[in-house]
Order: sequence, then structure tokens, then C-alpha cells
Amino acid sequence: MRTQVASTSIATYHSIKRDGTVSVRQAQILAAVKPGRDYTLQELVKLTGLPVNVVSGRCNEMRKDGALAPSDKRNCSVTGNRVTTVKLPSAQGALL
Repeated sequence: MRTQVASTSIATYHSIKRDGTVSVRQAQILAAVKPGRDYTLQELVKLTGLPVNVVSGRCNEMRKDGALAPSDKRNCSVTGNRVTTVKLPSAQGALL
């Protein structure tokens, strides 16, 4: 049974990767992120209307790809919990 779930999940991932669903979700999240601001996952859920599992997965992908960067820890405006936030990465020129 566990193998069936894993193989089904892998097949689903590959099918949504092929049809562009993953990049569409990433675009929805990036559209909500404004330069100079940081966001918690729950704040992005509230802004995008996407489920937390979708936001979490896409944010992880975008952190690996460099489209989002981890930011400081702060209290989430939705949950009140202290969490690490994400933000748009700084431009290379801003470092000089």
C-alpha cells in the first residue's frame, strides 16, 4: 500500500510538472510577493487563496531555484507564531 501511494505521488508530480501546473502555482505566489517585504507561508496562503501544502511545496522549490530567499524570523500576522519568512532575493547590484 505504501508503495502505491509513493508511485502515485511520483506519477502525479511528473504529470503536473509536464503540463505546467507547478510553474503556474509558482507564478501565483510570486505575483503576491512584493519587493522589500517578507512573508510567512500562512500569509501567502491568505494572499493567494492556495492551500498551505501547495504554497509550502512551491516555496521550497523556489528557494532551491533562487526565486525566493529565506528571510528573518518574525511573528506571523495570521497565526502569531514565530517563523522564518521568505522574500524576493536581493539584486546582485544592491550588494555593491
